[in-house]
Amino acid sequence: MKAAQLNKVMGRLEQAEAKLLDRLRSVLPRVAESGEMLFFNSDFLPEIIRLHWLPKESEELLGLAKEAVSLREEAGLPVLGALGQLYLSTCAEAANMSNPHRRGPKQLAAWLLGEVGQFKS
Repeated sequence: MKAAQLNKVMGRLEQAEAKLLDRLRSVLPRVAESGEMLFFNSDFLPEIIRLHWLPKESEELLGLAKEAVSLREEAGLPVLGALGQLYLSTCAEAANMSNPHRRGPKQLAAWLLGEVGQFKS
């Protein structure tokens, strides 16, 4: 990838990750308290859950996380442990209805809030 193209991708990645970080920092404390179904969305939706039951932020966060992961891959950067990947992994855990030991939304939100603390604004 040419330097100019890489710089453009990096700029878009920084914007996507900053917005995702900001949105997570604003919504996770509420979810850790309320237990609402933030980690379900159109990509991670068990059959027993309906989209209209979900918080309005669910789809926005999914889109930001997927964009951040895609841009990291495009730039050749590691995805594992990146903010977008962490959010998507919480969604996958929440939607795994076959795992009776999966964490609920309060526990997932509290864990992710702790992980979000390592990222700079």
